[in-house]
Amino acid sequence: MKIFFQKIIVSLIIIAITCSIYTQDKFPQYRVHSNKLLLSGENSAPSFLPVTTVFAAAVYLINPIILLENKKLYAGITKEFSVGFGKLGEHRFAAEYSFIFAGNISHHLRFSYKYDIMLKNNLKPSHMIQGTDVISPGVGYFTDFKGNGIFPEISFGYSLRNHKLLFFPYVKLRHTFMFKKDKSDITDLSFGIIFGIANPFIDVKISDEE
Repeated sequence: MKIFFQKIIVSLIIIAITCSIYTQDKFPQYRVHSNKLLLSGENSAPSFLPVTTVFAAAVYLINPIILLENKKLYAGITKEFSVGFGKLGEHRFAAEYSFIFAGNISHHLRFSYKYDIMLKNNLKPSHMIQGTDVISPGVGYFTDFKGNGIFPEISFGYSLRNHKLLFFPYVKLRHTFMFKKDKSDITDLSFGIIFGIANPFIDVKISDEE
């Protein structure tokens, strides 16, 4: 599975670079001069937003989610941001917003705690980015602003992190138990990329070797 996530990351980088080279090679550059659009010369600056920036933003922002609720399947997009504590930010508190395309558009908000079980041994706080497979069990609170619930969850991914930053491609499975009897429980599956920070108010001791 580690190799699977590594291949995904490498593939995304290759596609982004290829798209950037293609657009630079195939499309002329333009500049504005005397209120006219002219072909650029050697000294002009490109006016197009780099494709790599757009591509990276899309990959980061669009995290698909599929839900099973009341025996019906729904789809949407979701985004999670987490703040971690501990030597490697393994104790994570997260907020997640989901936009669900279901008949009437619905909005889901979740707050949760997760613990990252890192499958690579001997990881230590470091300024360098370190990679490892991670299993993350968690629990949290759910609201769709019409009903509330609690949920357990489990996620798996390949974490890239140091003592301050987290970049986490993941797959997550979750089941939400609703408090109201007239509200159906929700099971959801999502995947994408989580970005987070760690120890924002704490200076973690880094080994002299780092």
